[in-house]
Amino acid sequence: MSALVEIMDSTLDIHRLQFAFTITFHYIFPQLTMGLALLLVILKTLALHTGNELYNVAMRFWARIFAINFALGVVTGIPMEFQFGTNWAAFSRSAGGIIGQTLAMEGIFSFFLESSFLGLLLFGERRLGRIGHWVAALLVWLGSWFSGYLIVATDAWMQRPVGYSMGPQGQFVLASIWDLV
Repeated sequence: MSALVEIMDSTLDIHRLQFAFTITFHYIFPQLTMGLALLLVILKTLALHTGNELYNVAMRFWARIFAINFALGVVTGIPMEFQFGTNWAAFSRSAGGIIGQTLAMEGIFSFFLESSFLGLLLFGERRLGRIGHWVAALLVWLGSWFSGYLIVATDAWMQRPVGYSMGPQGQFVLASIWDLV
C-alpha cells in the first residue's frame, strides 16, 4: 500500500511540475500581449492624427508580433484550465463554482472580444476604413486588459477569498459577484 502511495505522490508531483512549467512559460505572453495591444492603439492613433503612413506600417508590423504572441498565449493557456482539474481536483471541486466564474468571463468576454477584433485588425483594414480599423485596435486592447483583470481577480480570490458562503457539502458558493470581481 505504501508503494502505491509513493507512486501516486511522485506522479502528482510530476503533474504539478508540468503545471509549474506551463504557467511559468504562459506568464510571459499575457504581459507582452497587454503591452503590445496598447502600443497598437497608440500607433494607430498617431497614424490617424498625423497622417504619417509610417505609423500604420509600424502598427501592422507589431500587430503580426501581437498575433504570434496571442497564439502562443492561447496554446499555453488552454491546458492550464484542464490542469486545474487534474492537478488540484479537490480544490477545483470545492472552489470551481467561484473561480470558474472569472475564468469563464475571461474566456467568453475578453478572449472572444480580443480574438474577434484581432482578426479584423489583421485582415480588415481596407474594409473597415481608418476609423473602423482604429476601433478594432482599441477593442483588442480593451479585451487584452479586461482579460488580465479577470485573471488577477481569480488569483486575488485564491489569495484572499471574499463574496462566498459555504455550501452543504463544504464547497464554496458564490454569494456576491461584485465582491469577486
